[in-house]
Amino acid sequence: MAGLPLMNDVHLNRSLAKMTQESTWQKAQWRRLAEVGLPDSSDEAWRYTPLSSFKQLPLRYAKFQPAENISYESLSLGLDSYRLVFFDGRFSFRCSDWIPHATITPLHCVTDVDSHELRKAIKPDAFVYLTDATASGGVLIEVAANRVIDKPIYLLHINSGNKGDVCSYRHHVDLGTGAQCEIIEHHVSLEQGGGVTLSRLTSLVQNGARFYHTKLIEESGQQHHFGHNDTVLERDAFAQTSTMALSGRLVRHQNSSALRGENGYIEMNSLSLPHAQHTFDNRTYLSHAAAHCISKQLHKIIAKDEATGVFEGMIYVAPVAQQTDGQMDSHNLLLGESATVNTKPQLEIYADDVKCSHGATSGQLNRDQIDYMRARGITKSLAESMLLKAFASEVAFKLRNPLVKEHVLARIDHLVRGDRDAE
Repeated sequence: MAGLPLMNDVHLNRSLAKMTQESTWQKAQWRRLAEVGLPDSSDEAWRYTPLSSFKQLPLRYAKFQPAENISYESLSLGLDSYRLVFFDGRFSFRCSDWIPHATITPLHCVTDVDSHELRKAIKPDAFVYLTDATASGGVLIEVAANRVIDKPIYLLHINSGNKGDVCSYRHHVDLGTGAQCEIIEHHVSLEQGGGVTLSRLTSLVQNGARFYHTKLIEESGQQHHFGHNDTVLERDAFAQTSTMALSGRLVRHQNSSALRGENGYIEMNSLSLPHAQHTFDNRTYLSHAAAHCISKQLHKIIAKDEATGVFEGMIYVAPVAQQTDGQMDSHNLLLGESATVNTKPQLEIYADDVKCSHGATSGQLNRDQIDYMRARGITKSLAESMLLKAFASEVAFKLRNPLVKEHVLARIDHLVRGDRDAE
């Protein structure tokens, strides 16, 4: 990393140090952060995602909010699920459900001996260390071998979003051999002050297990969100991960996966909807470290107004990963002359017998199609909405939960709703 050591910024160092937790493993992650430092403008990986607004915030840990102070039911998606609720970086036992066939351990109850998996990262960076060091809210979810969780586990995170308030979450999912589980991770912030959400969810999908994970990012227009999801697959395992970045001022999300057992299969999908002057930066890293594995990736950005969208993905194929089948596609739409998208799919292959490909396209809505629909009585904004839905539906239809799918498609309507009133 090209950033300066954290100690060079005395004010920022003091603010973050106050939020570091007391456990041994979290203090170790803080020391790693202090060594590598936060990225700056000279870091190529952060070229399109400036951190100036984040570094200028008066950072502090968000104050405790009693459950009765927050109308969490109105913010919930109303899923038929087992719901675990988090307020301002803290797990709420009172508002959460009991989950049969799963063991739930709050983060503060995890011992240093049991924290081995929490310290691991497929592609570590400064914000991995920062999230680990400061996290006070989170759970360890364990599903025993051959157990199937019959409903999704819904992780609802509600942040007040006051200026400078930091909410930090660390989750880990451990699926035993042949187990199955679906996680829906949802982040919502309320106020427009400009807070910070740090989130990290890692998962170990053991032999023959099946794991589904959807992340919904619906932050306020001033909230900063830095997220990381790691998925490790063992032999014959299956995983599908989807990241829906729907709103926020600055959203940076890293989705990393590692296929470490033969015959693994993973799908990694994302949809980003930046607007106004917001920046959404989505990155993936996929390591093929075993033979006979398949990976499919589909990533889309719809950028509006003066927004910036970023996608960068890497497929790494190790020498032992013969007969790998890896595909990564990135497609982008720009709504307006001032929106920008930067995309960079990459392959790094060290095996001979592989079938890997990547592709990227960027463009605008087809004006001929819009004119065709308007000639048949369809308003301009409705025609745009129909085309946008068609573009986004390829990702949305991959979502496992139908209610989540409808929710995402409704946000596409919201993206152009302001234009309808002008017609």
